[in-house]
Amino acid sequence: MSSSTALAPSTAPNIIQGGMGIGVSSWRLARHVARRGEIGIVSGTGIDSVVVRELQEGDPHDRRQMLADYPDEEIADHLVERFYRPDGLPADEPYDLLNMHPFEPSVRSQRILAAATYTEVRLAAAGHEGMIGMNLLAKLKRYTLPCIYGALLSDIDIVSIGAGIPLEEARQIPKLAAGEPAALRLDVDTSQAPDADDSYAYRFDPADVLDAPPTLDRPLFLPIISSDALARIMDAKLPDRRVDGWVVEGPVAGGHNAPPRNKNYADDGTPLYDERDEADLEAIRSLGKPFYLAGGHGSPEGLRAAHEAGAAGIQVGSLFSLTDESGYPPSTTRRLIRGLHTGEIEVSTEGRVSSTGFPFKVLTADGTLADAEVYERRARICDLGYLREPYLDEEGRLMGRCPAEPVKTYVSRGGAPEETEGRACLCNALMANIGLGQQRGARAEPPLFTGGDALEDLPLGSAEDPQYDADDVLNYLYQDVRPPRVSSPLRRPQPAD
Repeated sequence: MSSSTALAPSTAPNIIQGGMGIGVSSWRLARHVARRGEIGIVSGTGIDSVVVRELQEGDPHDRRQMLADYPDEEIADHLVERFYRPDGLPADEPYDLLNMHPFEPSVRSQRILAAATYTEVRLAAAGHEGMIGMNLLAKLKRYTLPCIYGALLSDIDIVSIGAGIPLEEARQIPKLAAGEPAALRLDVDTSQAPDADDSYAYRFDPADVLDAPPTLDRPLFLPIISSDALARIMDAKLPDRRVDGWVVEGPVAGGHNAPPRNKNYADDGTPLYDERDEADLEAIRSLGKPFYLAGGHGSPEGLRAAHEAGAAGIQVGSLFSLTDESGYPPSTTRRLIRGLHTGEIEVSTEGRVSSTGFPFKVLTADGTLADAEVYERRARICDLGYLREPYLDEEGRLMGRCPAEPVKTYVSRGGAPEETEGRACLCNALMANIGLGQQRGARAEPPLFTGGDALEDLPLGSAEDPQYDADDVLNYLYQDVRPPRVSSPLRRPQPAD
């Protein structure tokens, strides 16, 4: 990993491997891409649950070795003693869960989250000098600060945040690097307690993790944006050295997408995009910072077009999601590749499935929550809670609720019943995607796969040979395109004052 100079368009790698959660942009994938001189990204979403479930599976990736070097020895020992099962977990036995991370957090919960993130970044960075970044969601504010701090302790190069407007996050990263307390404002529904103070924040203090927090290098910060207006707002509101570049994501990208600016939706909730959802790249270029194009640019033509538009390169997620190195089990990647080539699986943009309110790309695979019969059969349960949103109950207590939880529960917590229609539990489904789904009696949690529109014309693998790896993706992207501008890794700036 690296230190010391700022990111510049003339020295940036051409390709960012996109951050895909939960665990799809695995440390294996990020490590492989970084070794090739590009930017490898791991996902911070749900990483604490990933780590404790892997420990219960016998620790196949040796997280314990990473924890042995973690400076918070007490919490590292706790994780191993509490969750490690040398012989793994019987197939019909459910995983032991962490306590849900609250909006008014316990220090122990924060320490676990930081330690888990540390292991993922350390695994990704092992054995090379390439660049490793971490992707987070602005919607998940109660996870952001501990995740970033664990990543800082592991010498992360880049932090990338999407699914929101990460202005506050940009201001807090330098504080964490300096070992100072940080906070993110919470948007709390106070309608049930209208006389209550509505100024709530999630707080994190590095001194709760380490007795003497060190001064750490500030990573590059590359927010994921969907419009030039957002780039201009962030550039105007943030002081120098808070944003180092942009990832400009279009609506055909996999996972969560920005809502259509025209606010138009089809009767089934599918968002209807138009030219207003296309960012003005010249306006972004005029801000003088490098930018990458994401969503529909994962091809040699997309890379050439990005360069012609003045971009440093492209961010590619969906193609990498189906590689041998991704977090999906091999049986899953082969099934999805085969189905996409035969046309049995398509990409659908769903306006209701995600409890975040953002449109969500779904692969229409049988046996998943995209299958109406499977969706109806699943009993609603909320035991991970990553997508819960904060509200005050009638007694003024700060609580959380999710429209994908049981309908009666959601309504009893002040939620509107219509908000529950069509919602799926992404938390449990995305854990199932990577082979870590919870067992519920005789049934396991069903998955729900995501990918960008480009997967419908998948250029790699075939129905007869449904397999490819990360090298195949990079070699494909560089067809008839000049190689990376530099072979040495980027070096990041010194911590901001």
